[in-house]
Amino acid sequence: MRLQRRFEERVAEMYAIGRIGGFCHLYIGQEAISTGVMSLLRADDYIITTYRDHGQALARGMTPRAAMAELFGRQDGCAKGKGGSMHMFDKQLGFLGGHGIVGGHIPIAAGVGFAIKYRGGDQVIVCFMGEAAVNNGAFHEALNMASLWKLPCLFIIENNRYAYSTPVSEQFVSGSLWERAAGYGIEGMALDCSQPET
Repeated sequence: MRLQRRFEERVAEMYAIGRIGGFCHLYIGQEAISTGVMSLLRADDYIITTYRDHGQALARGMTPRAAMAELFGRQDGCAKGKGGSMHMFDKQLGFLGGHGIVGGHIPIAAGVGFAIKYRGGDQVIVCFMGEAAVNNGAFHEALNMASLWKLPCLFIIENNRYAYSTPVSEQFVSGSLWERAAGYGIEGMALDCSQPET
């Protein structure tokens, strides 16, 4: 968690002075989520995520050097400098990338889950998303397919309380985000990573 925080603080500095180009979405405040999830995964499991992907890449085992080189657009970056901040990728780590379109990666996660099942594997695909993706049609279609076909998918909604600049209270009529899983026969639960364990 400390590595992720320090890395992101340095990225913020470099972005502010124009050393990192393009878009740059930090993971500050969400480090506990990726740290906890990654600690439970096997080396052959898969991860797919959003454009807020630096912390998750580091938690999965990407070196800070490879991640920072990618942000600087260098050849020795994890995606050879072509992906930048929003598209970290490392096949060896099973890190199938950050994706810039809100919710666009969720059906890909279901596809990876289908491939695992089709090949007879016992891995899992973990799909991280922000709360804004929950209102996306791709979210509902992917969860329906994952449930219907009993795919090895774990969908994690990281609710940082804002979809870019819109507060969560202005995005949803009622109910908790995790309760939407029940509509597809998927067990859901809420965890508050901001509170110390008692």
